[in-house]
Amino acid sequence: MKIVIAPDSFKGTLSAYEAASLIAKAAKECFPEAQVISVPLADGGEGSLACFRSAIGGNYVPVKVCNPYLEPIEAKYLLKDDLAVIEIAECVGLPLVEGRKHVRLTSTYGVGELIRNAIDKGAREIILALGGSSTNDGGAGMAAALGARFTDEEGMPMLPTGGTLEDIYAADFSGLDKRMSDVKFTAMCDVDVPLCGEGGATYVFAPQKGAAADELESLDKGMRHYGEILNTSFDTDVFSLPGGGAAGGLGAGANAVLGAKTERGIDLVLRVTRFDEIIKDADMVITGEGRLDRQSFMGKAADGISRVARSHAVPVYIIAGAVSDEITSELLAQHGISAAIAVNDGERPVFEIADSAPKDLYDAAKNFFDAVAEL
Repeated sequence: MKIVIAPDSFKGTLSAYEAASLIAKAAKECFPEAQVISVPLADGGEGSLACFRSAIGGNYVPVKVCNPYLEPIEAKYLLKDDLAVIEIAECVGLPLVEGRKHVRLTSTYGVGELIRNAIDKGAREIILALGGSSTNDGGAGMAAALGARFTDEEGMPMLPTGGTLEDIYAADFSGLDKRMSDVKFTAMCDVDVPLCGEGGATYVFAPQKGAAADELESLDKGMRHYGEILNTSFDTDVFSLPGGGAAGGLGAGANAVLGAKTERGIDLVLRVTRFDEIIKDADMVITGEGRLDRQSFMGKAADGISRVARSHAVPVYIIAGAVSDEITSELLAQHGISAAIAVNDGERPVFEIADSAPKDLYDAAKNFFDAVAEL
């Protein structure tokens, strides 16, 4: 028997690597003779660096950069030969502003610093994992760190943040690092939201980054203003770009300023890990995540895995921290999922289940494999 364990992280409780280890342990106890392969996954959010390092190797490169409030911190990226993987949450992630979320004030400047350092180290291909940001500046801060200059109506230099995009009077991108033209950029994300509008970056994600309801209109207006600047400067259309709203508009900024191609995160990870080859002769695939709901089938790990598994007629099972009521047997069957198992009832907050999460996941996995063994 060949069992492939390929979970995403259980956000707030377990990394993808930890979850894979616990599920694999349960599988080996129930099926000691089975070949159990662990493939921790990420879809562009937290854990992307660890996922890529597990798949391709490489070394972490520590760098002193700016956090979302331009304060000095140490972040890291992964470097393997001339490929660099940058997880933007390392320098602009939501956990870095816990207790002081002010999306009007945050900047992606640190992302540009990481990119510049990676190019200094010889990177000729850079993958940006656009998940979990605390920002909403359209990547203007990143552009500034890479040589762009912004001025206000009085001609004074400015460093745009989420709340000052509308104040940009002129933008000069002629000073951008010329070496970027020799680098292939890919922006990986797990959302298809556009840059602006009620379904865009600001209205969908800014509230969880500290924006009040009465701030959304002005923030979105500023984002639209910056989008128009990008369109004019780079002869593009960032408003129609799928995933342009990822990471507070960084998807659009990366596309225009870096020439980055946007790719669904899970598809990129599955390709790099050669997941298709790994599962083609598997008897089952077990994936997992913190909460299984309809969004799980909109470009996240469960969606990507099920699509690959169906092409090989390999059954897929999901062990999730919680399973939404909207997940029906019909919906699972539609996506080629054999069953979904909930670890918890979904009623308790993350901080209450964090301590027991490893045992809870192991117990759920053990019960599942025990049931399979009895069939």
